[in-house]
Parts: sequence; structure tokens; C-alpha cells
Amino acid sequence: MFGPLYHLHERQDRLVALKEAYRVLRKDGWLFAAVISRFASALDGLFQGMLGDPEFAQIVAQDLVDGKHRNPTNNIFYFTDAYFHRIEELEAELAEAGFQYEKTLAIEGPGGWLQNFDAWWNDAARRECLLNLIRKLESEPSLIGASAHIMGIARKP
Repeated sequence: MFGPLYHLHERQDRLVALKEAYRVLRKDGWLFAAVISRFASALDGLFQGMLGDPEFAQIVAQDLVDGKHRNPTNNIFYFTDAYFHRIEELEAELAEAGFQYEKTLAIEGPGGWLQNFDAWWNDAARRECLLNLIRKLESEPSLIGASAHIMGIARKP
């Protein structure tokens, strides 16, 4: 499920979608559910310099309160209306839908923060160093929420 959960603002709607995924999966089937992190717009606003706009700053402030990202502006760079998860919310929703929760991983991570990513990626030794670091950090609970997108992995028992 790469997309549906962050377009459903209400918890009950997300649970309906997850329960439908549970219904159609066979026994021992795996679910990979991507969501947007609660902190995505705050970090993106910081890196992109958008927090100086009071309208965007207000959007971010609300995101941090309840995860309901609302963009009342016509500015396409402020993203569309969406729901931004906290890690524990995703895990709870998966469990409530009947899944056996396995793990949560960061989809983006420190590699995305590099200003010179191409230079790292195009150099074999630096790329291997970067990939080793990512493997070590991708499931670190204290860092997962800093990723713009996170993925909950669960199984239908």
C-alpha cells in the first residue's frame, strides 16, 4: 500500500483500507504500507527555506499537532491535503486491522540529506560507504521519523 494511507485523513478510513488489505491477502501474506512521517513538512520546510512563509509555517504547526496536513493555499510546493503518521500510530493501525506487526523502516534517510548525493553515488567506494550506513540506520527507532516516508511491514497470520 504505497499511497492510500496518507490520503485518508480519518483513522477509521485508514482502518477500513487496512482491513480490506487484510481480507484480500492470503494467510502468511505480507503487507508493506508506506506513510508520510509526521515531521516531513517541518523538515522539508526547513531544508527548502519555506518556513519563512507564515502560511506554510501555519500548515506545519498544524501537522505537528494532529498530522492533518491541509494546504489552503494555491502553492503546489506545499503539497496536497494528506495525513502524516507518527510511527506508533502506524504500528497501532496495523495491529488493529488484524496484522502481525513486524517492523517499521525509513524509506529515505541520510543519503537524501547529502547536498552532493550524485558525487557519493557515482563513486563506488563512497556509494558502498553510504549503503553500509543506510543499512545500519534504516531501522533505528530514534531516526525513522526523520524520514519523509516510512514503511510498516506486517504479516497476515
